[in-house]
Amino acid sequence: MLIQYKFILWMFGQIFLIWLLFGSRFFAFMDKDKQTQSRVEHLDGLRFFLAFMVALFHYLLCYSYFHVQQWATEINDIAYPVLRNIGGLGVATFFMISGYLFSTVNPTSWLQFYQKRFCRIAPIFYLSSICCIIFAFWIQKNNINTNHLFINLYYWLDAGITGNKPPLFGLDNSHLLNAGVTWTLFWEWGLYFSLPVMCILRDKIGVISLSIAVLFICVYIVSPFNYNAAVYISYFAIGALARKLPEKIQIPKYICNIGIILTILFMLLAADGIYNIAYLPVMALLFIFITMGGDVFGLLRQKGFVRLGDASYSIYLLHGLAWYGMNKYIAVHNLVLNRTQYTLVSTAVMFVLLVICTLTYQYIEKPFMALGRRKSPWLKE
Repeated sequence: MLIQYKFILWMFGQIFLIWLLFGSRFFAFMDKDKQTQSRVEHLDGLRFFLAFMVALFHYLLCYSYFHVQQWATEINDIAYPVLRNIGGLGVATFFMISGYLFSTVNPTSWLQFYQKRFCRIAPIFYLSSICCIIFAFWIQKNNINTNHLFINLYYWLDAGITGNKPPLFGLDNSHLLNAGVTWTLFWEWGLYFSLPVMCILRDKIGVISLSIAVLFICVYIVSPFNYNAAVYISYFAIGALARKLPEKIQIPKYICNIGIILTILFMLLAADGIYNIAYLPVMALLFIFITMGGDVFGLLRQKGFVRLGDASYSIYLLHGLAWYGMNKYIAVHNLVLNRTQYTLVSTAVMFVLLVICTLTYQYIEKPFMALGRRKSPWLKE
């Protein structure tokens, strides 16, 4: 495993190669049928970087899990203090994007809305879960435990609604097969299920007033009883707030770009945790700078990153399988790799993963999203 500064150089090297490869004509198929009028291009580019940060964070954790049996960023004498927050930063910003996108939703049919959401979330979720089930069966093939098998499989195929991922076939920590990323879907579904009530309140008092009220309730009432829930819900509320603030406030784009860089550096270098109420104002500033047009001096609008932004959900749900599978193969075959060899293998795995995710987006995600937009024959007008 690379020491921290070399790891950071490797990370930027990957970003450069990703920009070259996925911005090329070989991935032009990702541009077909793109609904550009309703898309915010730099948010698509942002999604890639968020998924990439989460993937790199879990790369560190998975290495630790296989080498010292600890899911942590402190690996023997190798520490990553600068990188300890990159995963949380990615997830928190994903939550803010969800709050941003759904703050103004006004569906003509809530059943149709939930059909769209299910068709958006479930297909890749099922792909990830089925891969985990097969992987766990292979690992446990000589020691299979079928206790509570059907109820355990149910939880693994619930589209993330319960957030529960019990052991598979007796394999401890089965949720780490895909890096445990599906916990966030529990909160996403919570947002969706709250929307009918939130929309009624929004139409009465407005998005800004509602967002501020939710933040107040989370920080001062919910946090003493459930700190994590208060923080997660606050991020959704910040996203909704940032949807409307650009209508009230204008900030020059270059200031937004500088603000994005400074707030990210602060959260990576100074903050002691992303899921900390004390840093909600900093995270709010970061996202407000983005929604006011900040694109990091054009970085977020680069074609390769925008294309992979479309595939970010696949990257998010499948990267854990790539890291776990890579490390498991190395362990099973007793391979001894030095730092350079391990890094080269990891780089190859990362790029294979990204190519696979462009294909899962094109041939799984897009068709099911189109299916979700169709009027279902069992839904009445």
